[in-house]
Amino acid sequence: MKASTLPKYRCAIIDDDRMTVDILSNYISKIAKIETIYTFTEPLKALNQITKDDLIDFLFLDIRMDISGIDVARVLRDKVKYLIFVTSYKEYALDAFSVDCDKYIVKPVLFPEFLNAINEIIIKEKKLSRKPAK
Repeated sequence: MKASTLPKYRCAIIDDDRMTVDILSNYISKIAKIETIYTFTEPLKALNQITKDDLIDFLFLDIRMDISGIDVARVLRDKVKYLIFVTSYKEYALDAFSVDCDKYIVKPVLFPEFLNAINEIIIKEKKLSRKPAK
């Protein structure tokens, strides 16, 4: 089988819970087309680092942290192609979509659900890129 020559999607994870960061990093390591560039347990450090860096394809972001994930998303949204909230709180879903999130996943996250969310976004991206311009 031939190895893919396509560049990998670049990911960042921001969650104040180290266990969630480790779980998501593990899930990402199992998917050949994506790679983790950054992980943060402190949202302020993430804001300082990511705003100085290149575009992030996927940002996996918690909502309830020292700095609200919604506020983090507002600051980083122009640096992030796809925003996926991963949180324990269903009640923030409407707020999450106000910052144009692409997916909202409620913890605990199982690998099939995680993979499905990424694949749905990539499939949608490919469909949109094939549509002829009007």
